[in-house]
Amino acid sequence: MSKFRISSISIRYAIPGLLALVIIVAIGLTAWLSYRSGLSSAETLALRLTQEVSSRINDRINSFLELPHIFHEINVAVLDSGGANLGDFEGMRKLFWGEVSVTKSVPYLYYATSEGYFLGIDTSFGGEPVFKILDEASAPNRLTYSMTAGGEPLEELKSSEYEPRERPWYKAAVEAGKPTWSPIYVFSAFPVLGISPVRPVYDRFGNLEGVLGIDLTLSEISDFLGTLEISPNGEAFIIQRDGKLVAASTGEQPFTEADGAQQPLAAAESQNLLVRLTVKHMLERYNGDFKNIAEGEDIEFKEDGETYYARIDIISDERGLDWINVVVVPSRDFLGPVLTNLRYTALFGAIVLVLATVLGFLLSSWIIRPIFTVTDVAAKIEDSVWDLEPLHVVVERTDELGQLARVFEKMANEIRARETELKRQVVELKIQIDQKKLKTQVNEIVESDFFQGLQEKAKNMRDAARRKK
Repeated sequence: MSKFRISSISIRYAIPGLLALVIIVAIGLTAWLSYRSGLSSAETLALRLTQEVSSRINDRINSFLELPHIFHEINVAVLDSGGANLGDFEGMRKLFWGEVSVTKSVPYLYYATSEGYFLGIDTSFGGEPVFKILDEASAPNRLTYSMTAGGEPLEELKSSEYEPRERPWYKAAVEAGKPTWSPIYVFSAFPVLGISPVRPVYDRFGNLEGVLGIDLTLSEISDFLGTLEISPNGEAFIIQRDGKLVAASTGEQPFTEADGAQQPLAAAESQNLLVRLTVKHMLERYNGDFKNIAEGEDIEFKEDGETYYARIDIISDERGLDWINVVVVPSRDFLGPVLTNLRYTALFGAIVLVLATVLGFLLSSWIIRPIFTVTDVAAKIEDSVWDLEPLHVVVERTDELGQLARVFEKMANEIRARETELKRQVVELKIQIDQKKLKTQVNEIVESDFFQGLQEKAKNMRDAARRKK
């Protein structure tokens, strides 16, 4: 089987082919380097974005969750100073009204005494404040009143049995014995999930007087996460150590409905695919237990050929809060400029390739045309046709091809002269050969026996003739 050799390729196609090959390799290498650089830049940008968004979430959530405890500290200071006491329902109502009137960050302020009495002002639902009280007169029912613009009870709206000491927020405060957080639980007035920062209140002898509390709904945190500008397909969510969803930017509710009440939703069962994928890879990374996450870190994972970048941070405080904040973005959100650059590179490369190919054919034609002229003249010379006129155009060129044509013309003229001389010499040689051959033939005839016999007979005849005379 014959081997492929470069020398077997026509110059007509070799020059355009080599130019095209160089262009393709150069553009391919440029595109590859550009793509690799773009990937690195996209990764850096993605990590930086997730870190910045996570930091914003931590700052906002910490501020959001810290404020209720500040109000607790203020109220404890008022109680310690004698400005109010938990048994003074009128004084506590006025204190709470003054606080909920100046900020919407504490939508529901309340407290319960160790005797089971309760008082609170709630502005969290509907915007209209209501006053709730369970005292000795109303026990075991808690009464709900509308309120005037000045914070006075107006009209009874509802009466229902209520035992504050059985509520999760009260039990959490008593168990901790210090400012803490309740577990996420279903509120009693409205079946929604929330969490309560609580503070137990003790007298100077260390006896429990009651518990201060503020309700925060998880939807408030989700609403905040939903306002974040992450990336076109990025998401942020917060989970507990047990994997239950606290809040998410996805727009979905972080709970399920069961028997008319809300129950925390496991993040692994989220309706959002990106949340589920992230939780799946987090569980794989941390051996199936979110409690193994000790500090914030950046992680990267792949799913179905796509790369995702996630930032994991811990939201915690000295009061027992322990949540995990996750911001995740897909790499495709940052590859737009990279892919655009690749498209432009490919388009530019295609244009350059076409131009280079056309230029290659023009160049090869410029080179081949005089070569063909020389070849045609050589073919005619081979047929003994000495027409060097077409060669004059090439001879006039000042480049290497012109030099080649001049050498060829000189060589052709020399060959023609030599051939003419050779023909003349051949003719002369032929004449000489013919003369020599003739002489040889004559000598052969003269020297032959027959000729000698004839000569002898002729001599005898001449001698006989002379004798007769």
